[in-house]
Amino acid sequence: MSGSIFTSGSDVVDGEVAKSSFYATYTTEQYPLGTIREQMADEVTDAKHTDGTSLGLKGDRTWMFVQTGVAVDIYDCCVKNAIATPLVVKPTAGAGDLDYTVSGVAQNAIANGSYGWIVIRGECVVNGAAGITAGQYLDTNGAASAGQVDDSTVTDTLIATALTATDAPVTGTVAARVWLP
Repeated sequence: MSGSIFTSGSDVVDGEVAKSSFYATYTTEQYPLGTIREQMADEVTDAKHTDGTSLGLKGDRTWMFVQTGVAVDIYDCCVKNAIATPLVVKPTAGAGDLDYTVSGVAQNAIANGSYGWIVIRGECVVNGAAGITAGQYLDTNGAASAGQVDDSTVTDTLIATALTATDAPVTGTVAARVWLP
Protein backbone atom coordinates (compact mmCIF):
# COMPACT_ATOMS: atom_id res chain seq x y z
CA MET A 1 0.00 0.00 0.00
CA SER A 2 1.46 3.34 -0.97
CA GLY A 3 0.93 6.65 0.79
CA SER A 4 0.04 7.38 4.38
CA ILE A 5 -3.15 7.00 6.36
CA PHE A 6 -4.13 10.00 8.44
CA THR A 7 -6.65 9.96 11.27
CA SER A 8 -6.77 13.73 11.68
CA GLY A 9 -8.73 16.24 9.67
CA SER A 10 -5.61 18.43 9.57
CA ASP A 11 -3.53 19.06 6.47
CA VAL A 12 0.07 17.84 6.48
CA VAL A 13 2.82 19.88 4.82
CA ASP A 14 6.45 18.73 4.85
CA GLY A 15 5.65 16.23 7.61
CA GLU A 16 4.19 18.88 9.90
CA VAL A 17 0.53 19.36 10.78
CA ALA A 18 -0.46 22.56 9.01
CA LYS A 19 -2.94 25.13 10.21
CA SER A 20 -6.45 24.42 8.95
CA SER A 21 -7.46 26.10 5.70
CA PHE A 22 -10.39 27.59 7.64
CA TYR A 23 -7.91 30.12 9.06
CA ALA A 24 -6.68 31.25 5.63
CA THR A 25 -7.72 34.61 4.22
CA TYR A 26 -7.76 35.62 0.59
CA THR A 27 -7.80 38.80 -1.49
CA THR A 28 -9.87 37.09 -4.19
CA GLU A 29 -12.96 34.90 -3.99
CA GLN A 30 -11.58 31.35 -3.71
CA TYR A 31 -14.99 29.73 -3.13
CA PRO A 32 -18.50 30.96 -3.90
CA LEU A 33 -19.72 33.26 -1.12
CA GLY A 34 -21.94 31.32 1.27
CA THR A 35 -20.08 28.02 0.75
CA ILE A 36 -20.61 25.82 3.83
CA ARG A 37 -17.96 23.37 5.11
CA GLU A 38 -17.77 21.04 8.09
CA GLN A 39 -14.68 20.76 10.30
CA MET A 40 -14.34 17.41 12.05
CA ALA A 41 -13.98 17.19 15.83
CA ASP A 42 -10.38 15.94 15.83
CA GLU A 43 -9.23 19.11 14.07
CA VAL A 44 -11.34 21.36 16.32
CA THR A 45 -9.68 19.98 19.47
CA ASP A 46 -6.30 21.04 18.03
CA ALA A 47 -7.40 24.70 17.70
CA LYS A 48 -4.90 27.15 19.19
CA HIS A 49 -4.75 30.91 19.76
CA THR A 50 -2.07 32.91 17.92
CA ASP A 51 0.24 32.61 20.96
CA GLY A 52 -0.13 28.80 21.02
CA THR A 53 -2.68 28.67 23.87
CA SER A 54 -4.95 25.65 23.43
CA LEU A 55 -8.55 26.82 23.04
CA GLY A 56 -10.08 23.65 24.53
CA LEU A 57 -12.86 23.42 21.93
CA LYS A 58 -14.75 20.19 21.15
CA GLY A 59 -17.08 18.76 18.53
CA ASP A 60 -17.64 19.41 14.86
CA ARG A 61 -17.92 22.98 13.55
CA THR A 62 -19.71 24.44 10.55
CA TRP A 63 -18.03 27.29 8.65
CA MET A 64 -19.27 29.70 5.96
CA PHE A 65 -17.14 31.50 3.36
CA VAL A 66 -17.72 35.29 3.40
CA GLN A 67 -16.27 38.61 2.30
CA THR A 68 -15.72 41.50 4.70
CA GLY A 69 -17.19 44.97 4.17
CA VAL A 70 -15.19 46.26 7.14
CA ALA A 71 -12.04 44.74 8.66
CA VAL A 72 -12.84 41.94 11.11
CA ASP A 73 -10.64 41.22 14.15
CA ILE A 74 -9.90 37.79 15.56
CA TYR A 75 -12.93 36.40 17.48
CA ASP A 76 -15.34 39.13 16.29
CA CYS A 77 -19.05 38.35 16.14
CA CYS A 78 -20.08 39.34 12.60
CA VAL A 79 -23.34 40.60 11.14
CA LYS A 80 -24.51 41.20 7.59
CA ASN A 81 -22.91 44.35 6.16
CA ALA A 82 -26.10 45.33 4.31
CA ILE A 83 -29.43 43.77 3.33
CA ALA A 84 -28.39 43.74 -0.35
CA THR A 85 -25.12 41.91 0.45
CA PRO A 86 -25.94 39.25 3.08
CA LEU A 87 -22.67 37.34 2.53
CA VAL A 88 -20.53 40.43 3.11
CA VAL A 89 -19.96 40.84 6.85
CA LYS A 90 -18.70 43.33 9.43
CA PRO A 91 -18.19 43.25 13.21
CA THR A 92 -21.44 43.82 15.07
CA ALA A 93 -21.86 47.42 16.17
CA GLY A 94 -25.25 46.88 17.82
CA ALA A 95 -26.51 45.47 21.08
CA GLY A 96 -29.08 42.71 20.83
CA ASP A 97 -29.00 42.29 17.06
CA LEU A 98 -31.79 40.00 15.88
CA ASP A 99 -30.43 36.48 15.50
CA TYR A 100 -31.19 36.29 11.78
CA THR A 101 -28.87 39.27 11.12
CA VAL A 102 -25.86 37.60 12.79
CA SER A 103 -23.63 35.84 10.25
CA GLY A 104 -21.04 34.05 12.40
CA VAL A 105 -17.87 34.37 14.46
CA ALA A 106 -14.42 34.99 12.96
CA GLN A 107 -11.63 32.81 14.36
CA ASN A 108 -8.94 34.97 12.75
CA ALA A 109 -8.63 38.54 11.46
CA ILE A 110 -9.89 39.21 7.93
CA ALA A 111 -8.85 42.47 6.24
CA ASN A 112 -11.42 44.86 4.76
CA GLY A 113 -12.64 43.59 1.38
CA SER A 114 -10.92 40.23 1.83
CA TYR A 115 -12.41 36.74 2.07
CA GLY A 116 -12.35 34.06 4.76
CA TRP A 117 -14.30 31.58 6.86
CA ILE A 118 -16.49 32.27 9.91
CA VAL A 119 -18.06 29.76 12.33
CA ILE A 120 -21.84 29.50 12.07
CA ARG A 121 -22.39 26.42 14.26
CA GLY A 122 -20.36 24.67 16.96
CA GLU A 123 -17.79 25.65 19.57
CA CYS A 124 -15.64 28.71 18.97
CA VAL A 125 -14.05 31.65 20.75
CA VAL A 126 -15.78 35.06 20.64
CA ASN A 127 -14.94 38.49 22.07
CA GLY A 128 -17.00 38.84 25.24
CA ALA A 129 -18.01 41.52 27.73
CA ALA A 130 -16.87 41.39 31.35
CA GLY A 131 -19.04 39.37 33.72
CA ILE A 132 -20.16 36.53 31.45
CA THR A 133 -20.34 33.18 33.24
CA ALA A 134 -20.51 29.66 31.83
CA GLY A 135 -24.03 28.57 30.91
CA GLN A 136 -25.40 32.01 30.10
CA TYR A 137 -27.05 32.72 26.75
CA LEU A 138 -25.29 35.29 24.59
CA ASP A 139 -26.32 38.00 22.15
CA THR A 140 -24.45 40.82 20.42
CA ASN A 141 -22.95 43.70 22.41
CA GLY A 142 -21.31 45.66 19.61
CA ALA A 143 -22.62 48.99 20.89
CA ALA A 144 -20.21 48.63 23.83
CA SER A 145 -17.32 47.20 21.79
CA ALA A 146 -17.43 46.21 18.10
CA GLY A 147 -17.61 42.45 17.53
CA GLN A 148 -18.46 41.65 21.14
CA VAL A 149 -21.15 39.48 22.78
CA ASP A 150 -22.74 39.69 26.25
CA ASP A 151 -25.14 37.66 28.36
CA SER A 152 -28.84 38.02 27.59
CA THR A 153 -32.24 36.37 27.89
CA VAL A 154 -34.02 38.37 25.17
CA THR A 155 -35.87 36.10 22.74
CA ASP A 156 -34.91 36.43 19.06
CA THR A 157 -31.44 37.82 19.85
CA LEU A 158 -29.76 34.75 21.37
CA ILE A 159 -26.96 33.28 19.25
CA ALA A 160 -24.85 31.13 21.60
CA THR A 161 -24.29 29.61 25.02
CA ALA A 162 -21.19 30.57 27.01
CA LEU A 163 -19.00 27.57 27.82
CA THR A 164 -16.58 29.59 29.96
CA ALA A 165 -16.52 32.82 31.91
CA THR A 166 -15.04 35.98 30.40
CA ASP A 167 -11.24 35.84 29.94
CA ALA A 168 -11.16 32.12 29.14
CA PRO A 169 -9.58 30.77 27.06
CA VAL A 170 -8.02 34.15 26.08
CA THR A 171 -8.29 37.56 27.79
CA GLY A 172 -11.43 39.42 26.66
CA THR A 173 -13.07 36.32 25.17
CA VAL A 174 -15.38 33.44 26.04
CA ALA A 175 -15.64 29.98 24.58
CA ALA A 176 -19.16 29.54 23.24
CA ARG A 177 -21.37 27.06 21.38
CA VAL A 178 -22.86 29.06 18.49
CA TRP A 179 -26.12 28.07 16.79
CA LEU A 180 -26.96 30.46 13.99
CA PRO A 181 -29.96 30.10 11.69
